[in-house]
Amino acid sequence: MMVPQMLSRLWSYFVFVSSKKARLTGQSPDGRETALLNYVLNKAEEGNSGAVLAAIDDYTQSVWMMNIGKQKGSILESAVQRCEPKLALELGTYCGYSAIRVASKMTKPGSKLISIEMNPNNCNVAKAMINHAGVASEVEVMEGTLSDKVEDLCEILDDEGVPHFDFILMDHSKQSYLSDFLVLKERGMIGKGTVIVSNNVGSDFSNYLQSKSNELESEEHKCSAEYLSLLPSVITVSTFKADLPISIRT
Repeated sequence: MMVPQMLSRLWSYFVFVSSKKARLTGQSPDGRETALLNYVLNKAEEGNSGAVLAAIDDYTQSVWMMNIGKQKGSILESAVQRCEPKLALELGTYCGYSAIRVASKMTKPGSKLISIEMNPNNCNVAKAMINHAGVASEVEVMEGTLSDKVEDLCEILDDEGVPHFDFILMDHSKQSYLSDFLVLKERGMIGKGTVIVSNNVGSDFSNYLQSKSNELESEEHKCSAEYLSLLPSVITVSTFKADLPISIRT
């Protein structure tokens, strides 16, 4: 990478992490999410998910984005391929990068990813990005938070005739990982065999995983932070192995 690009990326990272708006809403103050979408629409072939992902990664050469990135993205894709989910859930859509990665590896007929994003502008960007990648029929983006959408998710599971989600990606606020996991578990949306991928794991959920080895079998992958090789990060891949009692979702 050229030095000016690296400096530009570092500066844009500090702009993002120092912004109260970005911390609270998940959207940068400089409109980079919309700029990313425009870049992808102009550069990537429509209907080509690989080209869309490559264009996003190319854009991040000079502008930092909080996508899951290449290194962790490969771990994510491997987990999806091993799991072979029919119904998956993502918490934290952002611009749709990880949703495209997950959906493109879901090969079962009629497979579906439900992705929840709290920011309405990010929702619009993600929907357009997912549509351009050609996976809109496999991904449903919902605006809100898990607590807003619990009943909708229960209804989706009931409509699909399945007991729980096969695969879950948590890539939203790490302070919410444990509480959201417990909600999903208590409402019966996690079950035996559910694979949970957790990006940028915080201490609360990490401690839970370590203390619940009888409930979850977890692999910890030490990585670099998204698009910043000098910053360490961790992504975990866990498989829920406990038998839960039949729960009432209503």
